[in-house]
Order: sequence, then C-alpha cells, then structure tokens
Amino acid sequence: MPQYIDYYALLGVPKTAGEAEIKSSYRKLALKHHPDRNQGNKAAETKFKEINEAYEVLSDPQKRKLYDQFGKEGPQQGYRPPPGGQHRAQRQGPGGFQYQYQSGQGGADFSQFGDFSDFFKSMFGGAGGFGGLSGMEEEQGRGQLDMEAELQLSIEDLFRGGNKQLSFSYRSGRKTETKEINVKLPKGLRDGATIRLRGQGKEANGQAGDLYLKIRLAPDPRFEIDGDDLRASVEVMPWDAALGAEVSVPSPMGPVTVKLPAGSGSGRKLRLAGRGLPRKDGGHGDLYAVITLALPQKLSPQQLDLFRKLKDLE
Repeated sequence: MPQYIDYYALLGVPKTAGEAEIKSSYRKLALKHHPDRNQGNKAAETKFKEINEAYEVLSDPQKRKLYDQFGKEGPQQGYRPPPGGQHRAQRQGPGGFQYQYQSGQGGADFSQFGDFSDFFKSMFGGAGGFGGLSGMEEEQGRGQLDMEAELQLSIEDLFRGGNKQLSFSYRSGRKTETKEINVKLPKGLRDGATIRLRGQGKEANGQAGDLYLKIRLAPDPRFEIDGDDLRASVEVMPWDAALGAEVSVPSPMGPVTVKLPAGSGSGRKLRLAGRGLPRKDGGHGDLYAVITLALPQKLSPQQLDLFRKLKDLE
C-alpha cells in the first residue's frame, strides 16, 4: 500500500494552519526549490514536486477535508473515498469515464516534474500531472449528455493563448467512446472562469451535449495575482539597494532587467507597465517588482569590517 505522506510537514505548517499561512509557506519553499534556481539538481526537483502536491491538497478545501479525515488510515486499509467525496476522475460505471491530457502549442506546467504520488492517487484518483485536467464528470443537472471538467493552466498559458489539445474517453452504456478536441483559450481567462464547448460533451442517439471547462490557475511561486496585476519578489543586496543597480525581475514571458534607484528600501515597488495578465480588451495589467533586502549566507572578514564601520557612522 502507498506510504502516508504528511503534507503539513512538507509545507512546514501545523494542521490548524489557515489559507494565508499555507500559501505563504508554499511560496517560500517553492521559490527555494524551484528548478530555475537549481539547474540539474534532482533532489530540488523532487522536493519541488512534493511541495506542489502538498499545496494541491491543502489549498483545496474538499481535498484537505478528505485528507484530514481519511489520510492516515485510507491507503493502508484499501480506502476509497465515499460517494460524493470521490475524486471525479475515478468514477466508473454508467456515466463514468477516463481521460488523458495532452499539451497543445506552448504553455508551461508542472507535468514535466512527474506525476502525482501513489499516495495522492490512492486518495483522489489517478489524475495526471500538475498541468492537465484535474477532474471530469457527467453533469446530471444539465442533462445526461453534458459533462464538466476542471482545466488547469499556468500563468504562461494565459499569456500565450493558442490551443490546448484534450483527449478523453467516457462510458456510454457498455461502450467506451473517445474524443479529441482542441480548446482555444480566449483572452482574459482567470481562475474560476468557465469555458463552454458546445457539442463537445457526451454523444448518444445522434445528439451531443456540451462540455464545460472550469479554469483553475496552477500556483506559481514567482508571482502573486491581484486582479489583472502581478507581484514578484526581488531580492537585492544592501549595497545595490543603497547605490542603485540593474536587477532582474521575473515575468511570465522571461526575465526583465530594470534599473533600481539608489536608496531603495525593502518593500519598494517598481512598476512595469503592461506586463501583467492579459485582459479581454486586449490590454494588460501591470507587473510590480517588490524589493526585499538579502545578505550573503557567509560574509568575509572584510565585509564584516565594512558593516561595523557603517554602524559606527550612525
């Protein structure tokens, strides 16, 4: 049986942690272990995947509730979520189906770092990596032919737009039907938005229902989202903050070099106009670089001496 994974320990938070504490801890750890900062470091890559899996569960109220209630005892005793709490992709029988996700043109996601753990699958089903559909089911309220799904996108997906190719299968009576569709990503998508694909649902008796895709934006440790705007934390050394320097700011379409004015303190915001999230009207929000001061982990004797002299000049 899959070994129990303590998601709270992975994120370094207590079981009583609220949404803000979980998010804050996730961001710090994900930034530390992000593959962009640890090129070729397999241990960091594995840790990054584990952190994202933990956040996937603890940031979702329904998944967290099931995990808290059944996590330790479930996998060891062959547990399967009860009706109504079951991960949607795991439902079988009449009306149930399976699916696969295939990336379309462009778009970055976490699937490059591997699948969910066996423990996660034992709790929530065998859904694929962090960049694809996280669940799909028949929508009974809209009729037997309508289906709904959750489509996870990265921030880069919102910028690039274009198409995503989906391949999924569903049960129709005793038969298994397979469909492949291209989803055009409209401008201005945000977390929680719904895309309706007419005629792309279940087919039966010459009729086809609709497929409803609910957008879920994958967490990105580099950015915080505020409406149409993005905020990115940028660490600078005290001497660069005091004297001014050119600093690299992460953006969804690649790093941007900006000039940091002399005398910049921690918390200063640099506005990069038009580099935020794309809007429906074709414009963009703004990207704000938030300055934080950092120190080298080890200071040389000469550096320490200079800091002592600065202190004496106060």
